[in-house]
Amino acid sequence: MVQGKAPIRARGLDISQVGICIFVPEQLRPGQACVITLETTVNGKPSPLVASVKVIYSTLSGTDGFRTGMQFMQLDAENSKILAALIA
Repeated sequence: MVQGKAPIRARGLDISQVGICIFVPEQLRPGQACVITLETTVNGKPSPLVASVKVIYSTLSGTDGFRTGMQFMQLDAENSKILAALIA
């Protein structure tokens, strides 16, 4: 979610300990701060990951929308555990 805007649905592409790459329908500005919520499942249980991120790049990618790379800025202990389980 971008501050002051309605939430945007996105499709995940790649995730690592330092960031995530997603497809979004509109271009986001590099350097822009956002909060993302990933609907995930860990060990069969719903475990949403909520993180503050910074947009690193956002480029048009055909009909898929904008391929957008984001760097994680702040993860609390619970979200760090969820991320570790996702990339394990």
